[in-house]
Amino acid sequence: MNEFEMIERYFLPLTRGHAGTAGLLDDAAVLDIPDGYELVVTSDTLNENVHFLAGETPANIARKALRVNLSDLAAMGATPLCYQLNIAFPQKPDEDWLSAFSKTLQEDNEAYGVFCSGGDTTSIKGACLSISITAMGLVPKGTAVQRAGAKDGDYIVLTGSIGDASLGLKVLQDGLDVQSYAHAVSRYKVPCPRINIERIVRQYAHAAADISDGLLADCMHIAKASGLGAEIDFDKIIFSGDVQRALDEKIITPEDALKGGDDYELILAVSPENLPLMIRELQKTKLNPFVIGVFKESNSVLSLLNTLTLCMDDKNLGWKHF
Repeated sequence: MNEFEMIERYFLPLTRGHAGTAGLLDDAAVLDIPDGYELVVTSDTLNENVHFLAGETPANIARKALRVNLSDLAAMGATPLCYQLNIAFPQKPDEDWLSAFSKTLQEDNEAYGVFCSGGDTTSIKGACLSISITAMGLVPKGTAVQRAGAKDGDYIVLTGSIGDASLGLKVLQDGLDVQSYAHAVSRYKVPCPRINIERIVRQYAHAAADISDGLLADCMHIAKASGLGAEIDFDKIIFSGDVQRALDEKIITPEDALKGGDDYELILAVSPENLPLMIRELQKTKLNPFVIGVFKESNSVLSLLNTLTLCMDDKNLGWKHF
């Protein structure tokens, strides 16, 4: 099976027959942007042994590769449209791997209403698989939610619990009982992007970010972009049962939970008057949002209200590649 046979057999179906892809016969796709809308574009690269462990199933790799990009669109209030898929294989993939990978992407295509508009397959020197996806979404013109929009007095709202993914990774790396922390392991392996709430985000949030680098780091990103400080009350953070048990048993520290990434919940900056409305709308979607602090004028970009002793150096608040 050569490269072109691979594309036709496993990746052409991911286009879902969209006319703009021309059956993947051209070097690029032609996309139609509806009048009154803007295109939101994001890219993420996932590398083996950095973003997923060696030996991970092709199904889980496919889910994570697409969903982390959809999470970026969610933070902008964008409705997903399509994506470009680029894969660098360290060795020729077998057909069972390709079948499972493409089948799972097809399932997520249907679930999230997206299609593959093209991409590239290539080889890479070394032993590790690398996957890069560029995802595109639509927002009504002028309504994209950006990090720089937070205002003095806005509440910091989370769409769900944090710390689960970093706990899940620790469980896998340290050989702990996976069944005892099944929820956390699942959160690490398979993100759940909040892409079904884009209208709510656009309507009520002044600023937003998804928690990929860690709660503290991503709060700081909003605060810095908005020229404000972020004041977080640790006691207001709601943890999942897995994370709370791990904290109680000292398997992880509060710092692990606050700085760990890969949670893909959203941080939202919401005015006091809009807070009850947003909470009610989010709860209708089966989410359990909660307030953890406030953005405000401050000499400190980030402050934590609790008795914890944490390194609050903004260079050490979350995930860093370098």
